[in-house]
Amino acid sequence: MFFVALGACTILASGCVHPLGPGYHFGNRQAEIQVSGASPDRIHFHVVDELENNGDRPLRFLDVRLPEARSFGEHNLRVLIESAEVSPHRSSEIDSRMMRAPFDPPWQQNEKRKIVTEWDLMPDPSTRGTIAASPNGFFIADETALPLWQTPRGAFAVGGTKPAQELLTVIAPRDFRVLAPGKPGKVTHDADAVAERFLIDPGNDFLTYVVAGRYLEKNFHSRNGDVQFWTFRTVDGLAVQTAVDRLASSMKALTEYFAPSSNRKPVPRILEAPVELPAEFDAAGDPGGVSFPEGVLLDPRIFPQGITSERVLQLTEYEFTRSWFGWRVRPRPEAQILMGRGVGLFGLVIAAESRGQDQRRSMVLSLIDRFDKARAAAPDKRLMEPPTGYSRAERISTAYRGALFFVALEDLCGQDNLRIALRDIIRTRTSSDTGYEELRSAVESASQRDLAEMFRVWLVQPNIPAEFRARYEKSSNANLRQ
Repeated sequence: MFFVALGACTILASGCVHPLGPGYHFGNRQAEIQVSGASPDRIHFHVVDELENNGDRPLRFLDVRLPEARSFGEHNLRVLIESAEVSPHRSSEIDSRMMRAPFDPPWQQNEKRKIVTEWDLMPDPSTRGTIAASPNGFFIADETALPLWQTPRGAFAVGGTKPAQELLTVIAPRDFRVLAPGKPGKVTHDADAVAERFLIDPGNDFLTYVVAGRYLEKNFHSRNGDVQFWTFRTVDGLAVQTAVDRLASSMKALTEYFAPSSNRKPVPRILEAPVELPAEFDAAGDPGGVSFPEGVLLDPRIFPQGITSERVLQLTEYEFTRSWFGWRVRPRPEAQILMGRGVGLFGLVIAAESRGQDQRRSMVLSLIDRFDKARAAAPDKRLMEPPTGYSRAERISTAYRGALFFVALEDLCGQDNLRIALRDIIRTRTSSDTGYEELRSAVESASQRDLAEMFRVWLVQPNIPAEFRARYEKSSNANLRQ
């Protein structure tokens, strides 16, 4: 009877004219991101958010996640509410990025508030690698780079991080090419800079990112589609054609697996980063990469050596996969390993399978081997990362287990069912946070299976189940005999 009543309340909460809990409507965002030639290492942010209190009570504050100095190099933070400057303060002892913006006087029902947030970033790419600036270019490739307003606590609360519409303006030196999501709008020039505007539909477009620099653009063709390169040096077409064929095929397979039905054919982009990037799974000093929607920024040290090595190809496929779980939906902080790194590494299996079942089996065995080696360096932990976080080595070993969990999930429930479930998450959670709860619900719905025990074993217990390991080692030995 309780669940019937709860369900009835939920229906009333969603359909009733009168709100039943605290909350707000996030109507509009205008974000301006600027880099000048005079200060190429500094990125200036100016964000204007318009919100309306559509809840059942006045609000005295809202919590918001903001960039902070340790990870992003944040300076000169200012928050103004209706033109009056306020002093936000930390609202969490665990998450240093969570701040509380007070309302004085309290924010009354049906009132609108305009909140202006501005700050400078002077990022050190060695610490995080997702935001960087240099004289040749800059990028903002972090899905949490702009303010993330938090839904108030309480039953039937409403809110969220996604505005109804967003206008992004990027101001950069005149000779910079600019990539950003949304529909390109008005472009204005002055003597030293160009301002390009992008109208973003948060319900359909990717989360906000910017890549800009003095790039040379070159398109390459393959039977599975085009691949576009943006580099600071001329790319030798003959040297990269093998990589183009492989990566176009991989992107096609990943798009067919993750993307809800669409007539738009993505053109994957390979960009040379303007700074060196730390590796995520190899030694920290090795060249790495960072994802942006349907593309990857690669460490500039990679290009003189060529991008056709298996390591670089897999790095690119991993970052391609993060287009969906990272840029289409945002993994919750505790689910970054499972719904971020784990899915990204599972993308290597999907890409390998497009080259044949034997390639899929080889990739799974390779991930098992990498897991064993990573686990020897640092034990794997629960796939639900605690707020205090794990060490870098622990994140690596646990991420490999996360990838193998998705392999086991596909084996148990069937590829079609897992694909349906992941697509459903992407479709229903676009621009929103997601975690293991949504994953389990979606896969159980698609497969009509009770997955409680499987999730308990894989998400909580260390190591991978012996049965899973034996199955793949047995299949490998049988294949060798054949």
